Amino acid sequence: MLQLQEWHIVGHAQARVVLQSLHPSKAVPPLTTLEVEFPRVYLAEFNTHTRLSRNSASSRAIPVWKRLRAIIERPYVPTSFGVNKPGMSSELPLSDKEQEHAVEAWRIGMHYACIQAFALAGGTEGILADAKGSLEAQSLCLCMEELSKELGNPFPVLRNAVHKQHANRVLEPYAYHTVVTTATHWRNFLGLRASKHAQPEAQDFGLAMAYALKNAQPQQLRAGGLHLPYVSMEDVMECADETQLAMASSAKCARVSYMTHDGVRSVVRDIEMADGLKMNGHMSPFQHPARAIHGYRKASARTLSGNYAPGWYQLRKQMEHEGDFSKLVSRDDLIVGCREDESLVDFILGLPA
Repeated sequence: MLQLQEWHIVGHAQARVVLQSLHPSKAVPPLTTLEVEFPRVYLAEFNTHTRLSRNSASSRAIPVWKRLRAIIERPYVPTSFGVNKPGMSSELPLSDKEQEHAVEAWRIGMHYACIQAFALAGGTEGILADAKGSLEAQSLCLCMEELSKELGNPFPVLRNAVHKQHANRVLEPYAYHTVVTTATHWRNFLGLRASKHAQPEAQDFGLAMAYALKNAQPQQLRAGGLHLPYVSMEDVMECADETQLAMASSAKCARVSYMTHDGVRSVVRDIEMADGLKMNGHMSPFQHPARAIHGYRKASARTLSGNYAPGWYQLRKQMEHEGDFSKLVSRDDLIVGCREDESLVDFILGLPA
């Protein structure tokens, strides 16, 4: 059940355990779901690790005005710039005076990026239409108009707002990013990210995650028990069906792409969302829920466990065509996506699944 634990903050990152489940066999590693927040520009360093299942906030899903508000309230500004040198990392910090200049240059770039996104989103008219006139959005627009005026109104405001999948991109270097990740194997990830050779901001999220894992308060599962991130006792009271709760858990993990879990949302709506994700081939959220299988055979368990240790049976592995999106999308959709090149569609469909 829901066991959101305390945040562990290191530098620019914070992490907390959403749920840790102990397998009935002590030979099988625990399955842990973490919620991690760190600067968006370091997402690539996080995503290189294939043993971790993950879902994260999406620039294509979060409204521009919410991204802008988050950056105005809490921008990402590096706290320590290093002197340039050959290689992948610096060793010496800038002088105090140069550090001040670097921070100032970063903030100026951030201000221009904010008013650029504001202009692309249609300015006040576009933002308020998207936000349905909310008071928070109105306050944000006043702030953006004032900032744009201070900088000489450098960007033309578009009459037809650009979609958030483009307007939000210019904000990414200054935003914080939320990831939900689940795994049984953490040592390689933490060894790389907690190393002195890692970028300091990557060290931040590596150490925050390590502290969260070190202080985790696990639940003990029986054979056949389910690991269900974000599922609360209230959810169980609303829906007693384990399969449906696993679907709801998947949707809750997917929802990090566009909203937080602070609000109230019914299990029924989460299940509806999960059905939509499944129909459209978005399978990654279904990796987070898993069942503890006791007395498993390793040969077959590897197929069922995916990127987890054998003994954990991923919900995703129970789904038809979970590894072949082409089976879930129509040929017509592929033709449109391939820009009418039917020979390319035939080539794609002829590849091994």
